[in-house]
Amino acid sequence: MAESVKIKFWGVRGSTPCANSENMIFGGNTTCFQIESDSLSELLIIDCGTGIRNLGNHLLNGDSKICGRIFITHPHWDHLQGFPFFKPFYKENSWFRVYLPPQDQSGCKEILQGHMSNTFFPVTMDMLDADMDCETFQPGKLNMEGYSVDYMWAKHTVQTAIFRFTINGKTIIIAPDNELPHDNSQDSKDFIKEFCAFVDGADVLIHDAQFDNKQYKEREGWGHSSYEKVLEITAGCNVKHMVLTHHDPDSDDDYLTNLDSKIKASHSQYYESVGFAKEGQSIIL
Repeated sequence: MAESVKIKFWGVRGSTPCANSENMIFGGNTTCFQIESDSLSELLIIDCGTGIRNLGNHLLNGDSKICGRIFITHPHWDHLQGFPFFKPFYKENSWFRVYLPPQDQSGCKEILQGHMSNTFFPVTMDMLDADMDCETFQPGKLNMEGYSVDYMWAKHTVQTAIFRFTINGKTIIIAPDNELPHDNSQDSKDFIKEFCAFVDGADVLIHDAQFDNKQYKEREGWGHSSYEKVLEITAGCNVKHMVLTHHDPDSDDDYLTNLDSKIKASHSQYYESVGFAKEGQSIIL
């Protein structure tokens, strides 16, 4: 029997954290996901939004030595805000490798050093105690112990990865920032065709759904999708579990709860499960 794979959601908010009472059901921390399996000997973390702080605190309750790999989709604030607050980085016997797609003329190390320069934060990268290495993840496939990972380019305002992880025969695709276009230009048609081929048959697709169609009309080009367009496109892609994430800071619990009920009623026939991500939830495959 294949070993199970677990996806834990430590942060599902987009743009900025929002610790408001009306956001506590779906969560106020920005993007951070963890993938677990008995076949993985190391931590596997995707994105370093503010949700990674709680993950770090959770990890310190366990083993004294913490090792892992972190894959960052892109270097926007909401995907890096939690990086300096991940306490395992401050443990001498910890070991981490961080991967980021190339950003024009800058690589992973330069981006993170800039983010943690003393202009913006009192702790710099060279002050972290863990054994750290930063790698620029060029397009292609990485084969790690227990899993592989590759990516396609998202449609976003900077170079952004849509990561595809294959673990124990399961495919998990993570696209927290990706604009599925509404126009009928040839470029848009080509992008959607590539996207559909990339996600086809995924066991889990975690996808940006920050806006609705009305909001999207006012924010086209911002690099985010409407939930209606995501469901329209992925309904025919044989995705088993469809998870909508990167909630707008102004999308409160009442709004998201109503949408969640609406899409479950209208789209459950296309997926084994469909819904809006909640901080703290897990999916077990």
